[in-house]
Amino acid sequence: MFKLKKENTKVEIDLSVDAKTWEEGVQKVYESSKGKFNVEGFRKGHAPRRVIEKTYGDSIFFEDTVEYFVNNTLNEVLEKNPELEPVAMPTTKFESFTLENGLKMQILFEIVPDFTLCNYIGQTFKVHDSKVTDHDLEHAIHHLLEDHAKFESVDRAVKVGDSALIDFVGYMDNVAFDGGAGQDYPLEIGSHSFIDTFEDQLVGHKKGESVDVNVTFPENYQAEEFQGKKALFKVTIKDVREKVVPEFTDKFVADTTEFETVEEYKKDLSAHIQGMKDKQHENEIQYVIRDYLLKNTKVEIPEVMVENAVHDELHRLSDALKVYNVSVEDYLLQTGSNMEDYLKNTKARSLEMIKTRYIYRKLLDENKIDLSAKEIKDAHKGAKDENEVLRKENELLLDKLYTFLKENNKIEIVKE
Repeated sequence: MFKLKKENTKVEIDLSVDAKTWEEGVQKVYESSKGKFNVEGFRKGHAPRRVIEKTYGDSIFFEDTVEYFVNNTLNEVLEKNPELEPVAMPTTKFESFTLENGLKMQILFEIVPDFTLCNYIGQTFKVHDSKVTDHDLEHAIHHLLEDHAKFESVDRAVKVGDSALIDFVGYMDNVAFDGGAGQDYPLEIGSHSFIDTFEDQLVGHKKGESVDVNVTFPENYQAEEFQGKKALFKVTIKDVREKVVPEFTDKFVADTTEFETVEEYKKDLSAHIQGMKDKQHENEIQYVIRDYLLKNTKVEIPEVMVENAVHDELHRLSDALKVYNVSVEDYLLQTGSNMEDYLKNTKARSLEMIKTRYIYRKLLDENKIDLSAKEIKDAHKGAKDENEVLRKENELLLDKLYTFLKENNKIEIVKE
């Protein structure tokens, strides 16, 4: 009745249904669907098949009968060949049909082919040290002090690091343009928050001075009408303020934190940073192992899987943006991207995600890594729905997989 062909990721089932079997199939479809038809002179569901065919046309049961044989054949093939896991909905290709010769057609679908994992035992994976350094502490303390810095007025010219209080008006072709003016704006010199060399041109000027600032808008500026255009800003410097950073003392710590001394604060800070670095360390281990597996295991992923993943991602983005009444195209334009780049990047990301999923699944199967009854029970605790249960179970499985991989490989610490 059918022949199975498989080549790499493509599976073809040649389906042949002879006239006798076809007739039996039509009769079964009639029996299961006759209740849907209203025929004058008969109670619903009691009209003979020939009467229904005469009333609605000889081919009334044709499509449902084809579907009946396709579904039965697919179920039989997949039950006998569980390794054939379709990655997308099967398609059909009609060849011929006559009452004398029956039906001939093909059922087509794609699968992820079997593949061989790379050598994942006894490898060396290099990751960075997770120990807290003096530099880590100094960096964090520097940011704390910067957050508490104050700007004090000074009687001197503007320099990098100062805050200049300015009024400004922007002109294009000697005409002031909308959105190009501001008053009492505190501009931190060197922050690069204004376009081009705007901030640089204020350096060396004093309070009370007026400065002509010439700039060119970037080619990718968010407002299209300004892209690549030259503009003149007439700026008045109303005040020059120098940044004053406080000293890191016991008094500063007591005034700004929950601690009383520098020593207490640094001890807690060190523990906090260590916690973050431990998480980063674990993430880095997982990343380098995943990267190794992806680069060294050849998996042929069907194009349809990637296309479906890209379509789903685009659909999710579109739905999320509808809340804000923004199209995907406008969003990409605002973020300096375009549809071509978005689809290219999403395709690459989707391909990597799918490959990773199948590699991990094979690793779990090969090494018989599974959840215990207790772990499954724990995953159900407090879960709101089946999706959350599935997420928890997947997280537990991944944890067990990475524990296995770390135990069977060498993690080498490299210095910065």
